[in-house]
Amino acid sequence: MDSRDLMAAVLQEVGVAIAEAGTGSGALERAAMEPRPSLIMIDMSLPDRHGTEVVKELKADAAIRHIPIVALSASVMSSDKEAAAQAGCTAFLEKPVLPDEVVAMVRRLLADV
Repeated sequence: MDSRDLMAAVLQEVGVAIAEAGTGSGALERAAMEPRPSLIMIDMSLPDRHGTEVVKELKADAAIRHIPIVALSASVMSSDKEAAAQAGCTAFLEKPVLPDEVVAMVRRLLADV
């Protein structure tokens, strides 16, 4: 099971409706569709582009910029965390993620929406 499958399984188990995209381009298309997501979780290593590029594009869209974005990355260097924050990410989770940590963060961020 890859991280996207694990994330989907964890979130579905706690009753969160999800929509997935396997690429940065797919994430941009999905985020623009109605209904808009309440939260976006994005891997920083995507097959077609870097996650920070996608986040910058999402934050440039007035209809999407208010949506909290959680960066996921196996890189735990402070420069990577800083780059994600500068791009517009609300939070950062290090992979491998713990299911309880994901659920707690999602609940906290959705409570703020």
